[in-house]
Amino acid sequence: MEVAIFGAGVAGLTSAITLHAQGCRCRVFERTRLSHEAGMGFILMPEGIACLESFGVRLAGVPLAGYQARDASGRVLHQQAMPAGSRSMRRRELIACLMRALPPESAPAFEVELEALEFDGAGRVAAARMSSGEHVRADLYVAADGIHSRARETLFPDWPATDAQVLEVVGISGAEEVMRWAGRDFNKFHAAGGGVALGVLPVNPAHVVWFVQFDAHRFPPPQESAESRHAFVEKMVGGWAEPVPAMLAATDFSGVYVWRPVDTDLLPHFHHGNLVLVGDAAHPLSPFTSQGVSSAIADAVALAQAVTQPDLLQALAAYTRQRRQQCAPYVAQGRELVQRFLAPLNDNVVLPIAK
Repeated sequence: MEVAIFGAGVAGLTSAITLHAQGCRCRVFERTRLSHEAGMGFILMPEGIACLESFGVRLAGVPLAGYQARDASGRVLHQQAMPAGSRSMRRRELIACLMRALPPESAPAFEVELEALEFDGAGRVAAARMSSGEHVRADLYVAADGIHSRARETLFPDWPATDAQVLEVVGISGAEEVMRWAGRDFNKFHAAGGGVALGVLPVNPAHVVWFVQFDAHRFPPPQESAESRHAFVEKMVGGWAEPVPAMLAATDFSGVYVWRPVDTDLLPHFHHGNLVLVGDAAHPLSPFTSQGVSSAIADAVALAQAVTQPDLLQALAAYTRQRRQQCAPYVAQGRELVQRFLAPLNDNVVLPIAK
């Protein structure tokens, strides 16, 4: 089976690995050469790790021990063990691991973007028109092109996907004192009035990823400049307990960015004809769930298992049923965790991971 995959993030690369294992020939297209540098880090759940390792992906990262919820003064309000086997990783390091596991013929073509899909009379994709001018023809088309997926917009042009109320400013720091303080724990500081929090996550022996979550209805997000982002973060959390000031002082704000998640219900289906959506293209999840990356991996594994069936349309329908059922609780729990976050500090310090 010939497969065209749009997007070389976690969902796209994992799909290429799992489909190749089923004998498919995969071509991967990525719209920007800088995609591997995008993003900072995340928590990877044990089931996602097990899936990747079963396909020969060798992972690094930091095995996580505990979760510590704190107030702005640094006082510990709640602590618990992290799910056994979970770990944190820099995004670029996971992408590098996935790239090494790809067969050479599936190496991504960079700076090639999906421009349009051409359908035949039966509603199947006949060709994908790319920004390079090429018309790509395949048996199966996999859209792994993120929360602003062109393929999803083609299938569901009127599907509502609004900006989430809670946005994030995300950065990375290599301050040694912060690394010693963080150890192997996920720490999160909370403002007393709710609506603002700072997470600190060790992702390798030399770096922590930090993220400031904030209620964009109460606090207008910063402008798109390093100076504006720096001033915003200092105003929001710069006076909080150590090691926060040291961590911010050791951050290069030219690499800090504002992450704007979306809030949307699940699509009615994740496929149409021979086109299938995976990862954020199919089901953007709240960052509060910590399930986005693991769900993208689960999509790729489920898709590869499904296409072993002789009838592709039935296989994709089975994929949709399975993955919609498994993702629905994450959507509901993500919204519940957001409401806890927005409330004044009391019982909203639970581990922010959906189950």
